[in-house]
Order: sequence, then C-alpha cells, then structure tokens
Amino acid sequence: MKQLITLCFIIFATSTLNAQTGSIEVSTGGFSFIPAFTSREPNIIINAGTNPKKRLTGSLMYMMRMQSMTPTTVALFTRYRFIDKKFKAIVGIHIPAFQMTEEYKVTSFFGRELTMSYPINEKLTLGSFILNGNARNSDFKVTLISGNTNYRHKNWGFLTQGYFLSVGDLTGVAETISYDINSHFQAKAFGNYTITDGQVIGTVGLKYNL
Repeated sequence: MKQLITLCFIIFATSTLNAQTGSIEVSTGGFSFIPAFTSREPNIIINAGTNPKKRLTGSLMYMMRMQSMTPTTVALFTRYRFIDKKFKAIVGIHIPAFQMTEEYKVTSFFGRELTMSYPINEKLTLGSFILNGNARNSDFKVTLISGNTNYRHKNWGFLTQGYFLSVGDLTGVAETISYDINSHFQAKAFGNYTITDGQVIGTVGLKYNL
C-alpha cells in the first residue's frame, strides 16, 4: 500500500506541475541544499520544473528511500529571476518542504533563498547562495550562507562550495563532480567535509535528464 501511495503521488505531483524539464537520479545518498545535512542512505531523486528560461519558475523535488520505497523529502519551489543580465540574481520560496520518516511522520520547512551568479568566462562562474528558513511544527531555524565556483570543461563539471551554517555554527566545504556521459545520462560524485566537527559525507549517483 505504501508503494502504491508513493507512486500515485509522483504521478499526481508531476502532472499538476506541467513540467517542461525533469530528471531522475539513483544515488547512494540523498540531496540537500545544506551539504552537511545530506543523507547517507540510498535514494531515488526526482526533479521536475517549468521552463527555466522564464523569469518566474516552479519546480518539484521528490526524494524516496530505495530500501523501503518510502518518501524522504517532498519540496515545492517557486523562484523569480529579478536581475537577468550577465549578473543574475534569483529569489525563491520553499512552499513548503516536507520531510518524512519511514513511519510517515511528517515535518515541514518553510524556506527563503537568494541565489546570485556571475560568469568570469565561458568555463568559470562565481556564485553565492543564502538560505533562511524555519520549521512549521517545531522551533528549528537555520541560515546557510555559501559561496561557490562552477567550472565546466568539455563533459566535466566541478561545483565547489564553502559554507557557514547557523545550526551548530558549522563551517564546511563540499564538492560535486559531474560527467556528461551523453545528452541524457550524467554520472555524479559528491563529497562534504564539515571543518567544525570533522564530519565526512560521500555519495555517487547516476542521473537521467528527460
């Protein structure tokens, strides 16, 4: 029954979003905008979104545990690109994000984000990401401030992040390496090192872009 409910939700959410872009990823871990919170258990990650060339976009992320086929995270986003020149700035709202245990105990998170980027050249882009949010059914609050570089060379991509997290006053660095196998398949590797407490997280995955 849980598997049927999960499948129905995927079909419903994807169709109602009227997605124009999408991807499915199988990973040894999960995904989180906060690198230190990345899950270590295998997940299937589904993303769907409206036309990314528009100033106002909507998107859905659905993450599901591979072992039990129960949802991990369901997040709805809306984003607006208010500066759209060489320098780009985007504000976004998580409306909201839900996290679930294997027993379907749900917590929700309302987040606000600011993304900025500036291309140095065709290969290198500098950027920053700020996330501020709070849980709707607990006293959890978080602020993430990060700077990043995104370097592309042929089929390779290297996203390097340095960040500060208000929860526990954590500082850390994270690296995402991707390789475009062809126009649809992409291999990915992610690593996080939290300098403050020495925590290490590593995942690998295979992503299919629709």
